[in-house]
Amino acid sequence: MKIFFALIFLLFVAGCGQYTNFTTYFNTYYNCQRLMKEAEDEFEYQDIKLKAKPRLVVPLKDLQPVENIPSGPPPFMQEFIISPVKLQPVKTKLDSIVIKGSKILSRYAKSDFVEGSLYLMAKSYFYKSEYLPSQIKCSELVDKFPAGDLSPDAHLLLSKNLLVQRKFHSGKVLLSRTVDIAWQKERYDILSEAFRLQAELSLFENNIDGALRPYRQAIAQTDDNKLRARWQFDLASIYYRLGNWEDALLAFRKVRNYNPDYLTLYESYFYEALSNIRLGNFGEGEKILTQLKKDAKFQEWNDFTHSGFMLSAILKNDAKEFRKLETYADSAYKVSPAFIPVFYEKAINEYNSGNYNEARKYFARARNVRTPVLASADKMFNLLNNWEQKYRLAEPLLAEYFKAEIPDSSRTLLATTLFEIGAIFERLGFIDSTIRYYRLAYEVSPPSDTNTARYIYSFARIIQDRNLFLSDSLKEILVEKYPNTIFGKEVLAELGFTKNYLIDTTAELFTSGLRLIRNKEFKFGLNQLREVYIRYPKSSLAPRSLFLIGYTFERDIKHYDSAYFYYKILVDEYPESVYANDVRISVTFFDIVRKGEPIPDSLKERQVIPRHPVGQIKGIEPLPSLSEPTQKDEVDKDGFNPLDYFKDPSKIIKDVREIFKPENLQPDINLPKNPLDEFKPKTDSLEKKKNVPQLEEEIEQPKK
Repeated sequence: MKIFFALIFLLFVAGCGQYTNFTTYFNTYYNCQRLMKEAEDEFEYQDIKLKAKPRLVVPLKDLQPVENIPSGPPPFMQEFIISPVKLQPVKTKLDSIVIKGSKILSRYAKSDFVEGSLYLMAKSYFYKSEYLPSQIKCSELVDKFPAGDLSPDAHLLLSKNLLVQRKFHSGKVLLSRTVDIAWQKERYDILSEAFRLQAELSLFENNIDGALRPYRQAIAQTDDNKLRARWQFDLASIYYRLGNWEDALLAFRKVRNYNPDYLTLYESYFYEALSNIRLGNFGEGEKILTQLKKDAKFQEWNDFTHSGFMLSAILKNDAKEFRKLETYADSAYKVSPAFIPVFYEKAINEYNSGNYNEARKYFARARNVRTPVLASADKMFNLLNNWEQKYRLAEPLLAEYFKAEIPDSSRTLLATTLFEIGAIFERLGFIDSTIRYYRLAYEVSPPSDTNTARYIYSFARIIQDRNLFLSDSLKEILVEKYPNTIFGKEVLAELGFTKNYLIDTTAELFTSGLRLIRNKEFKFGLNQLREVYIRYPKSSLAPRSLFLIGYTFERDIKHYDSAYFYYKILVDEYPESVYANDVRISVTFFDIVRKGEPIPDSLKERQVIPRHPVGQIKGIEPLPSLSEPTQKDEVDKDGFNPLDYFKDPSKIIKDVREIFKPENLQPDINLPKNPLDEFKPKTDSLEKKKNVPQLEEEIEQPKK
């Protein structure tokens, strides 16, 4: 009886589990899978995967004319990124997958579809370029199901997430783990993709041996000759991409030493022919292509074979033959990935020859299908197309600018267009043209336009290696005129003046300028004080700033014309300020001197008049005035004149010797008998008293 109930219980539990899986699959998980398939079909991934097509191997190192941007996803990961245009039609479906997957994780956590739900959610996030959520979901799957069937897929997707985010070290570690789990699970598709990413990462880091090592190890470890043939082809393709044509030729031949399938066999012959063509062995290469064209088992790939003949015509510079082959390809084959690298190489040749319109046409054709050259072809087409449009816009404005003065609105438009042309030339690698257009943009732009800061900064940056002095001078101009722009702040941080410059209030500007001047940073300090006057003319610190500017020019820099200029502004615009009163006389005097006019008496240098006693002292003759030259007869009765000592100080010594001669030291024996008689009034003294002039008449008034 107990056994019976136990069996019933087990059947019930098993039935519950089956029921949970059944409802989970048909209610939610099935829809997640369906939506993912529809989304990937929309991306055209399934079409490419389902059709057995030869792989496209392009020597991008030799053909890539545009430098890689050192930020964002690395170039070899661009093929995995879905553009917003392609994402828009399926974004709702991907959002729905995330919602349904979250429902499975919350409601059916014990079902058998948790692993698949985590992987579908991770892929959805990855397609939406939400790499961190995708990384988290992959980590959850790896942690909960380390030996699961989707563990290799999750490891590979996690590696892609890390590489897209430029976490190269972590991505390298995860790729190594992906290889291990793929070997364990015998997932050779994952293994090949992991090897390819390892090779791409090593090539990106210029580690050639690191790119070849994974394939060499894989070929040595496996006993499957089909896998060996596939990985040998991957090894040869690295030589081909690097431009090592001879090594590539030998490596492609070695593919046939193993047991390749028909597709790998065709690829080995096809790229062997292309290697011969690039080495200049056109006859040998075209002979192999002719054999491939005649072989019935390779007929489905005749578009690739035909593209080989077109490449041979390009490298032989046979334009007539290429045109003939191109016309046949357009009529006999639909849009095929095989022709994209050929059109791209044709565009590069025309571009290097200066035929930019022809190059633009072939760059446009190279954008039609997703291939390894898609990003570069699209970039080059847009650059050339924008260059032509901008040049047509700038040409008439520039001609008008050189003929006559144009309004600021037209100058702003012209400067912006010239700068954009310069940026295009910089991305194309034409540095001389870049310098020319950046300089024109800076010269044309009105000073009031803050975009001028961008032009100055770009001009200074591009000429830094050629003319460091001019670059530094431009940066100083940028600091003086546009310190509060993002480019001004960048230069300020470089020069170390951020603390004293990035300020807005009047008091802070004034204090900053004062500190800079005290530290002998006159140029920057004067600019700060000038900003006080320009930005806050009604502030009480404005006249003081003008005064300090003029004072610095006058006393420290010794530039008197500049000092006069700012003193004059101070007197004209702030006549009632105490600072204007202090410099008004100096400004007037300097203005008269500059004009060459006679100096009025009120501004002439004044002579100091000695102070005389008030009135004449009784019994003493008045002293001569120092304001007028002393005449020869204006001496005392003993021949003493005090001014003579100022003219000839040595006369003091001579006179002392004369005074102290023995004959002059005899006592005066004619002393009065009664000393009181000296105080009695004398007749002649009384008469003189009557003739003393009034005080106002006696002392000469000083000249004004």
